[in-house]
Amino acid sequence: MFRVSAYRTIFTGFILLICLSLVSCSSTGTVTNQTPETPKGENLPNPGGENEAVIDEEGNEVKITTTDPTSFQAQSKDTSEYFRVHITSDSYKMRQIRGSKYIRRKVDKGGDALISEELLKYNRVNFIDDGIILVILNGNTGAVETIRFNTRVPRINNLAKIIQNDVTRWSMEHSEEKPVVTKYQIHYTIRLENKSNTTRDTVKEDLKNEVKKK
Repeated sequence: MFRVSAYRTIFTGFILLICLSLVSCSSTGTVTNQTPETPKGENLPNPGGENEAVIDEEGNEVKITTTDPTSFQAQSKDTSEYFRVHITSDSYKMRQIRGSKYIRRKVDKGGDALISEELLKYNRVNFIDDGIILVILNGNTGAVETIRFNTRVPRINNLAKIIQNDVTRWSMEHSEEKPVVTKYQIHYTIRLENKSNTTRDTVKEDLKNEVKKK
């Protein structure tokens, strides 16, 4: 009787070990096969019109989505607005919302990265600034004739300079030898993020001479 009981105990233990092993393998397999899903935003209408393509900073045709910066999503109320740019110290994003059949910005990843890096020294406060640039081109050659702020100027002078430097470095491509588009607006948004221990009062004191009087 002792032997039978002992064998039963060993056999039961063996079966239990196998069951636990199967449960463990099954659980491990489930975890391994799980892959986090990348959040996908809902597609929105092109702010420049349904018949216009949207081009990003890498020259790709894309859609405006709910995951894009808010400044990219609003409908355009000015037909001379061709480009929207959103800059942080970590990224440079651009959307051309109209006119891509006739004019495009040449891709410049290196230049985009350098502009973003210029914001690093200002990441002492959470702040959003914006500005609108008007660019006028020569009607025969397509060369830039005028670059100036139009209707909206950034409140901080140094951020205004960064925007001006950014526009100046842009190189444009035209579909025709004689440019079809000779005037366009670029709507800029710059986002600063407080990544230091500097207090808000200290930042205000540092920047008070850079804020333009209204």
